[in-house]
Amino acid sequence: MKTIDLKDYELSGGGKLGESYIKKDDPDILLKLYSTDLEKMGLDEYEKACKVYNLGLPCPEPGQLVRTADNRVGIQFKRIHGKLSYARALSIHPERMEQYAREFAEICKKLHSTTPPPGLFPTFKDQSRQYIMENPFLTDEERNGILRFIDSQPDADTALHGDLHIGNVIFDEQGQKYLIDLSEFSTGSPMFDLGIIYLQCCFIPNEVEMELYHITKDVSVPFWNLFIKNYIGPDTDVEEFNKQILPYALLRILCVEKMMGYPVPPIRPAVHKLLGIK
Repeated sequence: MKTIDLKDYELSGGGKLGESYIKKDDPDILLKLYSTDLEKMGLDEYEKACKVYNLGLPCPEPGQLVRTADNRVGIQFKRIHGKLSYARALSIHPERMEQYAREFAEICKKLHSTTPPPGLFPTFKDQSRQYIMENPFLTDEERNGILRFIDSQPDADTALHGDLHIGNVIFDEQGQKYLIDLSEFSTGSPMFDLGIIYLQCCFIPNEVEMELYHITKDVSVPFWNLFIKNYIGPDTDVEEFNKQILPYALLRILCVEKMMGYPVPPIRPAVHKLLGIK
């Protein structure tokens, strides 16, 4: 693995998971640098990004896996110039909601119509089982119940993003769309991915929506309604579909509690109702 000098790069952004840099002598190279404690995520993303790119799915072209002098792992990607995520685009142009919902549905349907070779990616069910087993905030009854729910889901070989939301799909100046943040790419029922989108658009609190995705519920909820009608069909009963997708959103919250490092008590009544826990 090549060691790089960060003096050769200019900081372009940052977040909870790490930072991004642009190479000073080659602005077509974007460096995604992970926090020290997230090395495994970086290694997973590099491996999966290469596989996703080779499948022909739209994602930034991965380059070298690198390491900094302070021992952080990074991935060099071909930079997407003028990029906007659908989250950021909605915050700037909410009047284009119908267009963005249609485009977001198109790339989701393209993803979910792809069947990777068997064994190329882990299954979402296996990934979820691991998260649930490692979640220290669950009681035995909750853990066993959610594991039964996971096991009850049909096996499927559909490509899944694994962390699909409007912040993880970007488009460039020509309107070309790309999937990003691919460390949880997997296979399984599209309901798992749709549950994550529902969680982001309709379930998380308004202040969290604003902090993470730059929009409020008066934008994200109508966007979800439009998206799901574009994804499934114009006659979809969105209210009924929301009831079907809720368990998958709850599963996602329980899976990431360990990653966040704290429990989310407000969801426990809904989890208990789902699992039949008194």
